Amino acid sequence: MKLTLCFVCFALFCSSTLFSQVIIKETVRFKDTIKIEKYTPSDNGFDVKQIKMLPGGSDILNMNEIKFLKNQTITQVDLVYSDYPKDADFSELNRKRILELYIHLPEAFKGTMIKWNLVKQIEVKSNSEMQKHFHGFTIYYRPIPDFSEEKNEINTIVKGEKKLQDSTLIKTFTRNPSWKNMLVVMDVTGSMSPYTAQLLVWIKANQKLNTFKQIVFFNDDDEKSSNQQTNIDETGIWTIDSKNSDKVIDIAFEAMAKGSHIENDLEAICFALKKYPESKENVVLIADNWEDPCDMHLLQFLKNQKIPIKIVVCGVTDRFNTLYLDIAHATGGSVHTMEEDLTNIATIGEGKTIKLGKFKFTMLNGKFYQSSPKK
Repeated sequence: MKLTLCFVCFALFCSSTLFSQVIIKETVRFKDTIKIEKYTPSDNGFDVKQIKMLPGGSDILNMNEIKFLKNQTITQVDLVYSDYPKDADFSELNRKRILELYIHLPEAFKGTMIKWNLVKQIEVKSNSEMQKHFHGFTIYYRPIPDFSEEKNEINTIVKGEKKLQDSTLIKTFTRNPSWKNMLVVMDVTGSMSPYTAQLLVWIKANQKLNTFKQIVFFNDDDEKSSNQQTNIDETGIWTIDSKNSDKVIDIAFEAMAKGSHIENDLEAICFALKKYPESKENVVLIADNWEDPCDMHLLQFLKNQKIPIKIVVCGVTDRFNTLYLDIAHATGGSVHTMEEDLTNIATIGEGKTIKLGKFKFTMLNGKFYQSSPKK
């Protein structure tokens, strides 16, 4: 009995060690170690929570912050430690810290857009001094705004009482006057209110252009997405055929009031194609750069339909969500940002590199990977 128990414990230890190594290798990709005197969080436009640990420990000291972060869109993780004793090997300690974070906050390891930094504090010269430095993880996140705040923000923009801070949709539609009678599939989850406002502003100011024929809003909190071919399940999906901006805004608000920040982009496209088959050649997806579609398993189905998807990616800053390049490439579509249109993406072959604004992407094993943006 004792021998069996010892064997089980040994097996569990080995499997957890191997598992953590896989996590570090496949999910946590540190390009370089950032060396600084004393760490303070960056002012990069995102909110911050810090997960505290002892200088030589891996236990989380403030678990209350973990619960909060589970419901947020995480954008960056900094693992912070001190180089004391000088030039010691801290790889095992940091491995344990990463495993501890994974156990309690697996959400920090899932997103394509999550950036990981390893930060070494290099000016610590004593134990007492080390106690004054932060150790653990700094988690940057994009908070989910309150619906009433989003609604008020949109109303003030549509009424002309407030100017747009971002004009991604306006500039894209202006650059592409040939887009007519579009079937728009739009994300209204999380922080997409500035882009919902732009859509409504465009509709109100350009009714005679007939840019849009139908609009499908999605805001699903269910990750069990389907291709909608057996049943039309309208959970998390709202539609409208009217060009009346007041009617459109009512449906948009209804959609925004429900759901969370889980994105069912491909399910919404499948739904739209089944409901409006006459518009299949004119599909425009308006997507959130900072969220991954939860239903990439449906991409093969869409690829088989051979229906090109035009994708307008909103909220692009220092990183670009390559999953939208993968979708456009697979469907023979295109990708559009505030500054540029990428219309030849379907012709990109294995090992080839393309540019989109300040970004470079290389296709490897059928998927796109981003290089560092130009500074």
